[in-house]
Amino acid sequence: MLLNANLCYKILIFYIISGGLHCSESNETTSESTTQLSQRVYGLLDKLSCGRTSLHASAKFALLLAEFLIKQKMRYVAPTRYDRQLYYHLLHRMEQLKLKLNINSHLSALEQQILDNAFQRNVLLLPPSLRYGALNANADYEALALKYERVVNSGEPNRTESDLCMRDIVTLNTKNCQLSLNCLRVLTSEAPAYGYQRTHQVLLLYMLQHHKCAPQLSPPMLYEQLGKSHCNEILREQNAIRSLALGLGKYRDLYLEQATICALYGFNEFLNWRNVLEIDSWYADESEHNEHVNDLALVFYINALLLLH
Repeated sequence: MLLNANLCYKILIFYIISGGLHCSESNETTSESTTQLSQRVYGLLDKLSCGRTSLHASAKFALLLAEFLIKQKMRYVAPTRYDRQLYYHLLHRMEQLKLKLNINSHLSALEQQILDNAFQRNVLLLPPSLRYGALNANADYEALALKYERVVNSGEPNRTESDLCMRDIVTLNTKNCQLSLNCLRVLTSEAPAYGYQRTHQVLLLYMLQHHKCAPQLSPPMLYEQLGKSHCNEILREQNAIRSLALGLGKYRDLYLEQATICALYGFNEFLNWRNVLEIDSWYADESEHNEHVNDLALVFYINALLLLH
């Protein structure tokens, strides 16, 4: 069994590097970039399913978010025949994965409640778009780079606060749309935050913005302004990370989470071919075995597939 598992893993790595075996017979009008992105998505889905009997929470959440992104795109942008076939096939593959693999039995009741509701109930679909030049790419980052290792995971929300706020958002009652004061404080806080604290804040904001209660809680423009403000700070962090002698190795997981979360808003500073190639290089050297990185890459590649071609 160990030999078979190792062989399966090596085959899947080869799929990701070489472009995979799925959807190789696309019609001639399909762009090469679309084909490459779809192949990477299929490679990650294969990797997720190979030799597994259960899904961890991060993988289940990534599948739910990926499905949501595809359905949102199909709702607002009429797909070509090829795209429609591709999207439906991806949705089918992801649904089969969720049915085939049980969710990890070690989940807390809070995590289970989130996964039972996130992107599945009372969702508000919004027109997706790629936004060019919306962020300040020239903000000073040198001073931040000098202290980044000291501040990287400071600020709010912490893991517990984030999970509680996420639970409150996905279980909002549409009859009254009353969000807890603690969750509202987390979402609107302008206190300094770095690393995962900042990305969690942005993800929570995105989830609330796409809940049916969102228009009752705040004008749509406020969600956009808060998302832009947070992602401006995250862009400054990414520039600081790139300037460090340590490079992306130490902060690879964080860098990808930053790119993935802010790409949800369509900011081209995060959703671009440079980042696609950067992520590709991590798999090319066969050194990336981090499950969380794979889950993030799945969402990032699917969002790129939907918006970059």
